[in-house]
Amino acid sequence: MTTVRALIIHVWRSIRNRALRSSMSPYHSNSGSDDIEGEAKGARLTVGIQKKSRTKPRTPVALVVMAVFLAITTALRPAVPYTMMSMTLPLAVLKLFTSSSKLCDDGVGGNWPLSGVISPEKWENPKGRFPGWTPGNNGDAARKYRETVPGWLPTDIPPGFTKWAFEGNKTIQESGPKHDNTCGVSEVDDTFYNPVLDPLKISNLDNDILDVLRDTLRGGGVKIRHVALIMLESYREELFPLQQGSEYHKLILKSHEGDDEDDVNEMLSHLSPVAERVTGKSGNWKRKDGSAYEDVAIRQWNDTTKDGYGGINVVGGFTTSSLSLKSMAAIHCGTWSMPVDGFEESETEAYQACIPQLLNFFNKLKNDEKKSKGFLHQKWYPAFFQSITDGYDRQDKFTKKIGFEHVITRDHLEKYRRQGEELEEINYFGFAETSLRRHIHEYLKHVRDEGRRMFFSHFTSTTHHPWGVPSSFETTDYLKTDGKMKWHVDFNNYLNAMRFTDAWLGELLQTFDDYGVSNETLVVLVGDHGQAFKEDQNSKIGTYENGHVSNFRVPITFRHPYLPRVQYNANATSLSILPTILDLLIHTGSLNEEDGDVASDLIHDYEGQSLIRPYKSVHNGRRAWNFGIVNGGGSMLSMTSADAPWRIVIPLDDSTQYRFTDVKHDPLERNPLENWTLEQLKVAVENTFGHGASTWAAEANAVSKWWGHETKRLWGYNPSATKGMS
Repeated sequence: MTTVRALIIHVWRSIRNRALRSSMSPYHSNSGSDDIEGEAKGARLTVGIQKKSRTKPRTPVALVVMAVFLAITTALRPAVPYTMMSMTLPLAVLKLFTSSSKLCDDGVGGNWPLSGVISPEKWENPKGRFPGWTPGNNGDAARKYRETVPGWLPTDIPPGFTKWAFEGNKTIQESGPKHDNTCGVSEVDDTFYNPVLDPLKISNLDNDILDVLRDTLRGGGVKIRHVALIMLESYREELFPLQQGSEYHKLILKSHEGDDEDDVNEMLSHLSPVAERVTGKSGNWKRKDGSAYEDVAIRQWNDTTKDGYGGINVVGGFTTSSLSLKSMAAIHCGTWSMPVDGFEESETEAYQACIPQLLNFFNKLKNDEKKSKGFLHQKWYPAFFQSITDGYDRQDKFTKKIGFEHVITRDHLEKYRRQGEELEEINYFGFAETSLRRHIHEYLKHVRDEGRRMFFSHFTSTTHHPWGVPSSFETTDYLKTDGKMKWHVDFNNYLNAMRFTDAWLGELLQTFDDYGVSNETLVVLVGDHGQAFKEDQNSKIGTYENGHVSNFRVPITFRHPYLPRVQYNANATSLSILPTILDLLIHTGSLNEEDGDVASDLIHDYEGQSLIRPYKSVHNGRRAWNFGIVNGGGSMLSMTSADAPWRIVIPLDDSTQYRFTDVKHDPLERNPLENWTLEQLKVAVENTFGHGASTWAAEANAVSKWWGHETKRLWGYNPSATKGMS
């Protein structure tokens, strides 16, 4: 690339200088302005008068030489992976100003690629509140869904429900010429999400509630007055909690070679005791002789939950994005985010009602009585808490837009800091979660005194890079980090940040106990995404443009002290959180009649399945596909399906490779298959994993093209408009 660039520059300068010497005055205002070397060093004035050249310009000869050279190199270069490397400089510069995403290339447009799974014999008729499913046929069921305004919807349509304001669901695009790199937007339904026409939609609401939960829910012993949604920054499922005998436990032990194994395990047993209690997954900590260690006392939390109870823990959960804010949007709104760079979701309206918007709508259905004895008629109080800034990439705009009534972030902490109150910065975003203590107490007191229902949303941050902890926190050497082991420093810091967060979760749960709300509070814990370290792969760490599975496996847990304990095995995503919350509110009798009617309608709209019912990994030949947007957003997409062990990372531009793994037999993705083209990948996959895996990879790639186009349509995405707003 350097040689080609140097030759082009040399020829160009030769042509330009000859032209300048033959036709320009040395005092011309642009003289020398496009000299590449001069521009690199800064502006420079030409001193003196140049002599006119006596030699006739040889521009035609130079142009011929350059053209022949470029033709030969273009013809001989391999198609991949050197497309970008051998691209001429002007084209490379022009490419910077074009969209990199290819999710709507290959003529896919709005057409679903797998016609066999949506054929008429597989359509489903409406039944009860289920609106039916007839993708590819904009017939009676689809029209009825679109044209029927719910009877519970007021004339003054509230935020989150504008899909039924027909004049407002058009995709706005600037007039002007269309370019080849512009995705077309479907004319059908505009930004309106119609579950009847969604070929990906699989509902499990026709399944009965899980046997282990059914009698408890029907018996009325579980009440959900409050909901707490806690998003855990950069949390990984396999470390929530760390378990003895796991691959990461073995890795940690390896760094302590020569030390007493029992001593190391005793130290590790104190890493995540709260996570063990919350998930119901024991760390299984035992000595080499098989004897168990003493139970770890949790100083921050006196958990009184009976054995066999505690809620639902998902085994096999994935995030929808390794970009925190896109993941946050999916969790709160039950929607897929867009495969575009940055948090563009903050600039448009979500195509489903987000949790705070739903709860605010429930509030509108109630009278104005200040207090109500029965909590079913009390109003919700949606609040959001994080101890760092919300000014990054328009997060503040998003939280305000989706309906949070009360927001506490770094700005508020600094503005209302009391005399003697310490605010210690632990990273470049802000403070530790413990700085929220007073503000959480004030919120809970308000909820109690004013007779409100709590929706408490909290985003932790200590486990974000650089994994700083307060100076008062005593750190531990979970891995050796001296000498040749220095490369473990980051992972060790991360584990310490996890232990700090584990203790904070215990304190938070105890605070709920202290205010008497624990027995009627559903606590949802979910990782926004994971975090890749050198221990996972040497080639790349972090989340940015890194499709490794360690960035996508996350904990998903629904805790309630009166829910039976369930280990729920499913390749599901955090998209299922919102419909699961609704399903629990409905079937625990925790909504009044009006609210329950609304929720029972809306739950059928969301794309995620309910996690209190058997999960449908495949339905009538359709796979339950999962999508994971790779941080920064528009370059890579990961995909899994609930019915298969395979995982694929799909490039959305020309700078990365396809990546295929079998996460059942290679859970840490130590042996990925990587290729620059889909055809090469399919051959490699078939040779290694068989024809079924190769077919799956081809299907995933085709579905990704449709899905990328569809999500942009649903969000009403307009690149030129949002660029101007951001």
